[in-house]
Amino acid sequence: MHAPRFVVALALVVVSACGIGPTGLGPSQPPSSAVVASIPIGDYGTAVAVRRDGARAYVTLRTNKVLAIDTTSRTVAATITTGGQPGAIALTPDGAYGYAMDMTAQNLFALDTRRDGILATIPVGIIARPILTPAVAVAPDGRHAYVTNATSDDDHLLIVDTGTNRIVKDRFLPIHPAGVAATPDGARVYVVGCKLACIDGALLTLDPATADVTSTLALAAAPSGLALAPDGKRAYVANGRDASVAIVELSSGSVSTVAVSPQPLGIALHPNGRLLYVASFGTARIDVIDTLAGNVVGRIAVASMPRAIAIAPDGRLAYVTHSLSSLSVIDLSRAAES
Repeated sequence: MHAPRFVVALALVVVSACGIGPTGLGPSQPPSSAVVASIPIGDYGTAVAVRRDGARAYVTLRTNKVLAIDTTSRTVAATITTGGQPGAIALTPDGAYGYAMDMTAQNLFALDTRRDGILATIPVGIIARPILTPAVAVAPDGRHAYVTNATSDDDHLLIVDTGTNRIVKDRFLPIHPAGVAATPDGARVYVVGCKLACIDGALLTLDPATADVTSTLALAAAPSGLALAPDGKRAYVANGRDASVAIVELSSGSVSTVAVSPQPLGIALHPNGRLLYVASFGTARIDVIDTLAGNVVGRIAVASMPRAIAIAPDGRLAYVTHSLSSLSVIDLSRAAES
């Protein structure tokens, strides 16, 4: 059973660093030489995704816009006005379309990333402030988008048909969701989130066709982000309040943890699956985890309050949003040398 909304509202205050609000900031430091650009974006970016061809990065802003960034010139190439407060974004595998979810839980925005415009505004609920940030993932075949959403009463997973931009399934979730991902073979969908007042969490396995929950794995901390290994065998869960990343062996359900810098929010894997990059909001840096050794092997100093991170498909560059009006570009080969 879900907590009453007044408990959820209290929990939102407690975990604001895991979701919307910049609180509990730690010391900053000069950015690393691996940070090769800081692109002005006019407001703080809530999420970022990179098109498969690497030519565009898309940044959701808290003020009703999605920016298309030209990754060659490192400038804003187009501004897509969405309305609402877009807070999560995912692109289809072919890079032709994108889906941005509203943080106020009113609309899902279908984007045409070839022409940098809006395809459809899909109503999903009434105004509600989710306990954690919304999340979006697209199936490997591009036919469906999986969207977490909080209404005034419950939390849900929505399945959207990308061909028609219609919601085809709407399922209640027994957790406040913080991340969603689909396995590379499309056989499973995973959702992480916290329970009740967000002291602990859970990893849900769902059927991608019906959105039915097929298994639940208890987690010791409240999640703030999710990434899957390229082979679909592991899940990596950022724990914003616990300053850790949980490594979940999906076949056995065994969980180990790696300590990282305070308030990890964004989490992204290198395409080869060997290195995991974690944006630590409280200490203005990116922690780098060796996924084979299971420990932190490096830290990249960035501008303060990093929130979300995405890595280009060729693995050369990473893009980081902040609670600042800029987008950082990191040369990962320089990061490896520093």
